[in-house]
Amino acid sequence: MEQLRDDVSRVLLALEKPELISTCVQLKCSEPSGGFEKQARRALIRLAEKTLDEVEDEEESEAFQQYLQNVLSRMKSLRKNEPSELDVLKEKYLKLQEEQNEARRLLEEEIVVLEGKQQPKEPPGDTGMSPPPLPLPEVTLRREFRICGQIGEPGQREKISYTSLVNQIETGQRKGHSEAEIIEAVTRAVSPGLHLRDMLEIKRGLTLPKLKTILRGHYKVDSSSDLLHRLMNITQDPKKSAQTFLFRAIELKEKLMWSLSNENESEQFSPELIQRKFLRSLETGMYSDAVKFQIKPYLSSPGVTDEELIERINEAANLEQERQQKLKKTVMSKPPRLSEIHTEVSPHAPQTPFRRETEPPDDRRDPTNTAEFRAKSKKGQGRSTEQDANTSHLIEGLRAELLEMKKLVLETAEANKKTQTDRTAYARNRPRGCRACQEAQIGDSCRHCFKCGHEGHLSRGCRQGREQQGNETGLLSRDSR
Repeated sequence: MEQLRDDVSRVLLALEKPELISTCVQLKCSEPSGGFEKQARRALIRLAEKTLDEVEDEEESEAFQQYLQNVLSRMKSLRKNEPSELDVLKEKYLKLQEEQNEARRLLEEEIVVLEGKQQPKEPPGDTGMSPPPLPLPEVTLRREFRICGQIGEPGQREKISYTSLVNQIETGQRKGHSEAEIIEAVTRAVSPGLHLRDMLEIKRGLTLPKLKTILRGHYKVDSSSDLLHRLMNITQDPKKSAQTFLFRAIELKEKLMWSLSNENESEQFSPELIQRKFLRSLETGMYSDAVKFQIKPYLSSPGVTDEELIERINEAANLEQERQQKLKKTVMSKPPRLSEIHTEVSPHAPQTPFRRETEPPDDRRDPTNTAEFRAKSKKGQGRSTEQDANTSHLIEGLRAELLEMKKLVLETAEANKKTQTDRTAYARNRPRGCRACQEAQIGDSCRHCFKCGHEGHLSRGCRQGREQQGNETGLLSRDSR
């Protein structure tokens, strides 16, 4: 919308006064006193702009955009005499062509003059025609072949890779460079100080196939079987994204395809097999189950392209990331949980005795009674007596709390031990058998149900309810006074 409005304003500024008057009439501008003819060119432009602003306030955006297009087409139709951009370009082209023809004519004249000066003068008796000038030989300019990048140790990221180097060598062959030029360029691209450069400089009878074999050994290029094994066992790092994992898998697949097509490999794998292994590795090596579930239909199709996989995985990964961010905002923080730990302290265990207030101070236990502390206290005699009193009161309070805590721990340990002893004694002294066997004092050899007294089942599976305990009618009534 703004671009269209700018185009209309630019065309208005380029119109002459008669064209501006016609435009104001078409826009139905309010005619000033004296008519449009008596107004200046700038006044007419402001009047047209004002009318456009009023139409923009009244109409909707789509209707106003169509209105501006109509106005722009009408104003361009008024400028028929103005040349178009195509006409201007054609005129520039013709002008350049004329200048080139003139320059060529001048050069040809200079060449003829120089040739006439260099040719020997003919004897006066010879009236034969001079031979025509020989055509100038054509000169073909070709740039020197160079390797873009530097060959270093294998694995260095800032150095050129083996694949890029081989592609540049093949490009040089297609452009017509000789083997000697390519070998020299590769030798110059090797980093100084490497044994590879020394070997290439002194190697005799070096050909391009031999050079590729040497470079393959220098870069330690994997074989086709090794690349296929790496492709089958590739997995996604949890710290990396799904897109990065996909790019790594595509890189391995393309390296394997390139190796089979460019290198003389004894092992050959079909493209269909490589594609199946590639899709299988994506399905089994992807970390996020949500992303894998969304792209599952595409991984089952052998004809899916790499571009389609990149697009689908990108959509699935972005959707999963958005979902994780929403869950982080909505999930409330869990309330803290307190767990009770039961400890048993044996009363017979040796306890560290606490010094009572009535006991004499011990220099080994109380650091306040050491000679070092007394020496320091003498140095700090300038401190206020109120601070010393507060410190002493705090120390006494801590000692009292420790004594109270020790007392509670001992009491708890005694109570736990007593409860455990009672339970053990009850379990040992509990009579066994049903009531009839207990009365006959043969409870240890009883084979009846402990609830109903019948044979053939245990009390755990007895279907007969327990007998009433005597309080089925409720609490006993109080005695009347």
